[in-house]
Amino acid sequence: MSIFKNASTKTAVLGLITAALFSFQVATVKASASPEDKIKTAIIFKITKFISWPKKTQNLTICVLGEGSINNELHKINRKNTMGRRLSVTHRNANAPFDKLCDALFMHNIDNITVKSVLKRLEGKPVLTISDIRSFVDYGGMIGLKRSGKKINFSINNTSATDADLSISSKLLKLAKTVK
Repeated sequence: MSIFKNASTKTAVLGLITAALFSFQVATVKASASPEDKIKTAIIFKITKFISWPKKTQNLTICVLGEGSINNELHKINRKNTMGRRLSVTHRNANAPFDKLCDALFMHNIDNITVKSVLKRLEGKPVLTISDIRSFVDYGGMIGLKRSGKKINFSINNTSATDADLSISSKLLKLAKTVK
């Protein structure tokens, strides 16, 4: 004997149970970001506290170029405050006028040709460039994140930053694995 009075009630209850289970699975998937993505996001957030831009505004815009699991983590720092400025995290495509829209640009999961092209367009512009792409600082990027064993280290191309009228705190320079 069924506890449901009719088939439509049974179908509705089963639909609700299925929807609840599905939403639980989706929430579990969203919550399980990789520890590496969380660490990189924390580093990016902390780095903003050690950079001086030539023009200080109320907001600090971090643009993201590239797709990947870190994007969800980066959005978690959206609207947080850093050194009296409110962070704004936004995605852009490779043709965006980064120098007009961004204070910092995080690039990941894009090809080297695009990386080099974007860096060339930003040469001398006060946009902090950060990436987890191999050889990023060698291409002229300012801060390169890289995994070393279980740690995430970073390298700094201080020449590129200085040429862009950005000042990197000596405290951050001391923490870097390598400085150019």
